Amino acid sequence: MDLTANIHREDGGYWADVPELPGCFASGKTFDELFDSLLEGIELYLEDEEGNGGLSMPLQVKAAVLSDAIPA
Repeated sequence: MDLTANIHREDGGYWADVPELPGCFASGKTFDELFDSLLEGIELYLEDEEGNGGLSMPLQVKAAVLSDAIPA
């Protein structure tokens, strides 16, 4: 399963949404915190949707950086 994470920088931290999973958001003070939170949020979202308590397919998240303020 391929998902896109739209990443934004705001107030010294980062947040992201996943367009393919409406209502799935994550935040973090660093990119590492953001991605940890994002993966956890995606897993929880999919567990809720599938109702089986786990992912049934490999997960790959592709980041789409939207904010010009995010350093390379």
